[in-house]
Amino acid sequence: MGAMETMETFFDLLNSGERQGAVALMDEKAEMRVHVLGNVRTMRGVEQVGGWFLRAEKGLRMIPGEVRDDGTTYECNLLVLRPGVQSQHLDATFRVEAGKITAINFAPA
Repeated sequence: MGAMETMETFFDLLNSGERQGAVALMDEKAEMRVHVLGNVRTMRGVEQVGGWFLRAEKGLRMIPGEVRDDGTTYECNLLVLRPGVQSQHLDATFRVEAGKITAINFAPA
């Protein structure tokens, strides 16, 4: 499964509330970087990265737009919706190898 198929499945699972299934698409050594207010937080391993998604508020939705698929890299403008909070637009990059998400990078759009 390539990056496009993996990420479509990831977003379908995440947005339907099946977070555990979405996290199962992550590699054990996945790494995620989140850029906020000039700082970068790096999480390593599926426990930390997957936990970030599992602990998010119920109703979290991530909707990709303007997708660019380079085979192993899936880049998109991401609309993030959380109940009770203003929506966010992020630049997102996902690296996928052998059908598993190995790296995620979120930065303000």
